[in-house]
Amino acid sequence: MKKSLLLILLPLILAALPRAYGAEVRACLDRSVMVDTLITEYGEQLAEVREIKGTGLLEFHVSAKEGTWTALLTNGAGVSCVLAVGEGIDPAETEASPVGYPI
Repeated sequence: MKKSLLLILLPLILAALPRAYGAEVRACLDRSVMVDTLITEYGEQLAEVREIKGTGLLEFHVSAKEGTWTALLTNGAGVSCVLAVGEGIDPAETEASPVGYPI
């Protein structure tokens, strides 16, 4: 009885797993608020920007002191969404520099 119940429930459990892990909430804010937060709370500075045609700008902010990074996607309306965050950048090899672009 237990084995047959497990066989019935296992596909349902497995089907639910991708939804549970994929249910991330994307953090989106006005770009100026997002950048201020990255600077004040995480010590991250803009390190690189790449244009994604028809979508917006892909921005990488890094902390030379802590070795953390944040990838943002900023649309033409000036709204930035966090795509990914991480750590492990070697602070000794990281040099964030001001980058100018139209937003």
